[in-house]
Amino acid sequence: MDRRSFLAASGAVALASLKAVPAMAQATIPARKLARLSVSSSTYRANYEGRFNVPTATPKLSHRTFPAYVKEKFGITKVELWDQQFGPAGHTFEECRAIRAAADAAGVQVVSVEVEDMARIDAADPDDRAQAVAEGKVWLDKARVLGCSSMRFNVNRGRGEVNQDAAVEVLRKMADHGRELGIIVLLENHGGATSTIPNLIALVKAVNHPFLKAEPDWGAWSPPGDRYAAMKSAMAVTHIVSAKGLVFDPQTYEHTSFDVARLVKDAESTGFKGVYSIELYNNPAPADTDRAVMSYARTITDNMA
Repeated sequence: MDRRSFLAASGAVALASLKAVPAMAQATIPARKLARLSVSSSTYRANYEGRFNVPTATPKLSHRTFPAYVKEKFGITKVELWDQQFGPAGHTFEECRAIRAAADAAGVQVVSVEVEDMARIDAADPDDRAQAVAEGKVWLDKARVLGCSSMRFNVNRGRGEVNQDAAVEVLRKMADHGRELGIIVLLENHGGATSTIPNLIALVKAVNHPFLKAEPDWGAWSPPGDRYAAMKSAMAVTHIVSAKGLVFDPQTYEHTSFDVARLVKDAESTGFKGVYSIELYNNPAPADTDRAVMSYARTITDNMA
């Protein structure tokens, strides 16, 4: 083989090898930092069947195929699933086993499920509270099947008076079940009883259970106060960060809604060593979701300790 043929062949091999490497790995993010990233399926809600579907969005995804897509595209080996995207098969135990098998085959862990469809946790009626506990336990059983280390619930999403004592009672029982399974119950600043970070922290502390933690949501922060001070104050009770992104520059794909680098540096300064779960949730969504995820992941990992 002459020198020209050798170089051509070597170039072809190198190109093929490069294509086989996930895009994020090409960006030389250290493995220890990639291991602290997750991607929420709600980021790709347009690619799923159902009410959020956008017909032109490709590729078509489901909870069975999403873990492999994230691993192939970004080299990220953790995902968070949203209960609103289970699709026609629903969230049966059988479907959870199928999703787990697909995730295991891809070398990906489902770290958590974000649960919306639950009885109100702070219900005044004892029978309604018992129903919430029962539903919560079934979800936690499904989390175990999926291989999760945690599962996120909402106390309520409405406004008005919050029954704190009722919420504490139900959450302690759910956390007791979580302890039996090795799964942490998570609360998020998602309206209602935990609409603000101070309220979220107060409820976690009131429950006072090692298997009840917070998942502070960067994008769902609401006044009063300061976004950065509030998020930093939550880290002492945090298990996972919901690293929600909103608006991206259409040319550079830099995130513009708030200072992500500052949020990461603040979290790291507290000694946080957990997972940042990337969730892009804005209307309209970025024109190129993959590119937005890559940019967001780079900003997060660049500012990790």
